[in-house]
Amino acid sequence: MLSGWSSEKKIVSGFGIALIAVALALFSPYLVHPGAREIKQWVEQRQKVFDNLQSVLTDFREAQLYHRDFVLSGDARQADDFNEAVARLRERLFSLRTLDDDTATAEQFRRLENELESSITTLRTAMNSRKEKSITPKRMMEMSDNALVQSNAAAASIERLENDQIKLLQERISQYSSLPNYQVLVGFLLITFLGLLGLGTFLMSKNWQNSVESLKERNQLLEDNLSSAQAHLDKLANKDLLTEVLNVRGLEQSLIAEQNRAGRAGAQLVGMLLNIDNFRRVNEGLGHAVGDVILKELSRRIGNTLRPSDHIGRIGRDEFLVLLPDTQLAYAMKVAERIRLSVSDSPLRNASDLIHLTVSAGVATLPQKVSSLEEVLTLTRSALKRSKLSGKNKVSVARDGASDDENPVARDIVDVLCDASAFRTVFQPIIDLSTEQVSGYEILSRGPDGAFESPADFFRVCVENNILTTVDLSCVKLCINATNGVKQNMRFHLNIFPSTLLDTPIEQLLSLFPAQPDGRVFCVEISEQQFVGDPAYMRDHVNALKQAGILVAIDDVGFGRSSLESLILLEPDLVKVDRKYVTGVSVEPSKARLMKRLANVAKSLGAEIVAEGIENSDDIPVLKEIGVHYGQGWLFGELLEVLPGAPAGRRANDQVGDAV
Repeated sequence: MLSGWSSEKKIVSGFGIALIAVALALFSPYLVHPGAREIKQWVEQRQKVFDNLQSVLTDFREAQLYHRDFVLSGDARQADDFNEAVARLRERLFSLRTLDDDTATAEQFRRLENELESSITTLRTAMNSRKEKSITPKRMMEMSDNALVQSNAAAASIERLENDQIKLLQERISQYSSLPNYQVLVGFLLITFLGLLGLGTFLMSKNWQNSVESLKERNQLLEDNLSSAQAHLDKLANKDLLTEVLNVRGLEQSLIAEQNRAGRAGAQLVGMLLNIDNFRRVNEGLGHAVGDVILKELSRRIGNTLRPSDHIGRIGRDEFLVLLPDTQLAYAMKVAERIRLSVSDSPLRNASDLIHLTVSAGVATLPQKVSSLEEVLTLTRSALKRSKLSGKNKVSVARDGASDDENPVARDIVDVLCDASAFRTVFQPIIDLSTEQVSGYEILSRGPDGAFESPADFFRVCVENNILTTVDLSCVKLCINATNGVKQNMRFHLNIFPSTLLDTPIEQLLSLFPAQPDGRVFCVEISEQQFVGDPAYMRDHVNALKQAGILVAIDDVGFGRSSLESLILLEPDLVKVDRKYVTGVSVEPSKARLMKRLANVAKSLGAEIVAEGIENSDDIPVLKEIGVHYGQGWLFGELLEVLPGAPAGRRANDQVGDAV
């Protein structure tokens, strides 16, 4: 064994052994004290704990890597490797529980184990969704990202626990060395430790260095793989998997970036909506596989026509949206014409025939502030519709309002509904029932005079024409602008559709609200009756509004299971009870019982209650006794055309020019 050692190693080793022997001979009378054995056992135990923590961290990092590989590839072998890493991890955690009987440390291990199990469950859920393909790729990417964020937090907890163990070791040694009756024992331990340290350091330095370097390389490899996987996932999340152009999410991010750049530079942004003519006939006649090939080829042709700074994305089966930054409308029309010709002049060939394709295009100059992709589509879709109606294979530009001699009756219905200058606002007071004083106003939007003045008809037609988000955002801007110049501190409620909340990037939505509210408090009301699917999809948007200082109210709340689920998931600041559960509460005991139950739920959530539809003064004492804070209804007056406290002589709809 010693034949391969150098002379220096042999000398140092011999010196270390001699030093230990001398220390044992000099201090052996003092070694009978039980504290020495206790220290030795404690140090050995700490070493085992530390080694196990290192192994736990390594196994957990491997599980993260296998999770990423499986999400990217779907390879079942990666799932098996993940399960093996998790099994090793659990064995290490079991060893940690059996090693340490210290109550405080055991509690730390228990919390760590719970955190790791929760992280593993999240990782496994994302993998199962990938395996079963039960959710959209976008949602799967979000789940994977959330799982990795949680798992990285768990890894950080392991590292913190390692540091705690090191500090604990240092404190224990200091504690024993400070005892006055153990100077000799401490001297023996010190000499022995120095001797062992000299010997062990020399003998194991190379192996230790190799181990450290190997661990660093492995960790670096894991980090590189994770970074690469993260970048790949980000790319996939923003790309259309078939055509490899941007998807809706990628277009939204590009729109935000170009809007910000255009705002700083004063440049113009143009949108172009392209639709393949008669594509359904191609799909039905030649099959979806051929249709996919055509979509790929058209994406390539459109991309070859554009500049590197332009953006192209697929927003539907056969629709593409192009964003042209820093572009004049005349140049955009030339680009659209080049795209049209590149498609129509070069037919595609299959095994037996030529496939002649054409595209129709709608071009629109975008306003300075566009809050969502839906607004861009609304502006360009009317122009695309004219291209289709005029015979297809055409390029049309969006009209900027109607000309002077144009008959208003003949105007396109979409143009009428998108003309925010015809909108107006009315105001309904919100009463503090404890003081019976006005605490704020709900601002309600009304459509153009005539057939669309009724809110139900107005928004129904918007839904039918696929312009709800655009019109809803215009109404939000108008309502916010109506509060400008109000002197007293007031709470202002405005309504927003759940679909608008989901379609609009939260940064763009928040930019509609004033940076300096000047004492105004805004509350966004979301109608529960308009929820579609799981309300949990809105949780991130609701939380972002709250963090920005904007209150959130759930409107039209009833007493079904869906209502309770919405309240628990979204945790609103205010709960607005539907009028059918409020009117007549003083004479209908069943309504009073329902209101009491809702009040208990709201109290547990820390939310205030607003009762809508109060028409009888006899209902107010009952509502106050139940715990209802605020009320609205015809009992307190009709809708107001002018907001009290606004600048004299200025109606809310006089400010439309500032709001759109």
